Amino acid sequence: MAPFVLIVEDDEDLRPELVEFLRRRGRRVRGCESLAAARKTLDETLAKRTAPQHIISDVGLPDGDGLGLFSEFAHRLPDTRWLLMSGSHDVERLTKTLRHLETPHRPLVIEKPFSLRVLQKFVDDSPPED
Repeated sequence: MAPFVLIVEDDEDLRPELVEFLRRRGRRVRGCESLAAARKTLDETLAKRTAPQHIISDVGLPDGDGLGLFSEFAHRLPDTRWLLMSGSHDVERLTKTLRHLETPHRPLVIEKPFSLRVLQKFVDDSPPED
């Protein structure tokens, strides 16, 4: 079965672009527009024991913070790799905040806009980075 990737992005133009990019590369992808939709998807997949291999989440979402989603689910998904993306030029703040969280591993944090090669490399590299 193809690796499952969850994308949490509220931008109506970017989300479908990321979903299609990864589908064309053989991934099963689900796009969510909000934290509420992502939480529902994660609860459903955990109930089926089919956790995503990768979660790619925007940090600034209309109903909360992608960093909060990571904090909430990182321990429930210890084998899932996370990529947090931000368009608010706050990568340094995120990196500092992440240093103080006790989680199984650290997410990759990138600033928007980014090259799709970064996304491709993230989903192609399998071991999580601490």
